[in-house]
Parts: sequence; structure tokens; C-alpha cells
Amino acid sequence: MNPAVSLPVDGGFLRPLIEPDVNQAYVDGLNDPHVNRFLDSVKSSLQTIQSASDFVAADRASSTSVLWGVWVDGHANHVGTVRLHGIEHRHGTAHIGVCIFDRQYWGRGLGSAAIAAATRWAFEALELRWIEAGAYEANVASQRAFLSAGYAWVFDIPGKYLLEGEPTTVKVFAARRQKAIGA
Repeated sequence: MNPAVSLPVDGGFLRPLIEPDVNQAYVDGLNDPHVNRFLDSVKSSLQTIQSASDFVAADRASSTSVLWGVWVDGHANHVGTVRLHGIEHRHGTAHIGVCIFDRQYWGRGLGSAAIAAATRWAFEALELRWIEAGAYEANVASQRAFLSAGYAWVFDIPGKYLLEGEPTTVKVFAARRQKAIGA
């Protein structure tokens, strides 16, 4: 899914990624062990311009996901991504994930702003009713970003997933669309 929409965030905007947006800084960020520590599939192999371009192209062709780049004002290239995926129209649900791969923008609320903007868009444009995200228990920054974006913790999944080879807990957060009174 590739909606022709740009979403404003404080100090920047989100725009669906296209293949020409893939650049070396993006690939380097994906390969940075500090950035990808909590990302599963991206660290399973060394990322390249080609592998990142292939991912962007596949996402653009998918009818069940949207991959936005996160741009900040005054910066030529995107500094992160937010991805809505597993969109299930029948149930009105989806999953969301965020990655700010340019570490100079960590801790500035950009991830939370991107999550909130993508979530609002999904509720309004796609009329979804439930969007969820998982965060490893050790990924406190991600948990804070989702909570700050209006998500609520809904449950834990203890021991199912591995982090650095050890069973760990994944905390699941969800945002729910509030219906208008009488709707």
C-alpha cells in the first residue's frame, strides 16, 4: 500500500518510502548493533542498499502494510521509519513498529510522534479500530514511545521470544479507536 499522503509531526513529517529514499545512512543505521538490537529480521543478515530497496519495494506492493520514512525539518534524508503492517480490514486491526536509525535523534520524542501520526491516519483513513505493538521488556525506550503516543499496555508474552539467545518477555501495547457517542 502506498498512500499519497504526508503526515506532519512536530519538527518534521512522515512520507511513504520509495526505493530512491534508500541511502547508505539508512543501511548503516539498520546494521548498527545499537539500533538493531531489538529488531528481529533486519539483523538476521547484513543489510545492503539492494536488500533495503527490495524491502521498500515489497512493502509498497503489499496491500497490508505502509512503510513511512520519518524526516526532520532541515535534514535531506529520512532518519527513521514507522511501519503499519498486518492490516486486517475485516477485523479492523494492524501492527505497528518504529525505528529511529539515526541515533542523534534518539530521546527527542520523534518515535512517539511518528507512532501517533501513523496511528491517527490508520484510524481515520483505514477506519481501523485496534493497532498493536510488541516491545521487548528490555526495550524501555520503545515502551515509553508507545505509551507517550497514547497506547496502553494490554498484556505480556513471557518466554516465547528470544533476545540475544535468551527467552524474554514481550510487552504488548495497543491503541483503540474511540467511537463517537451514538456511533
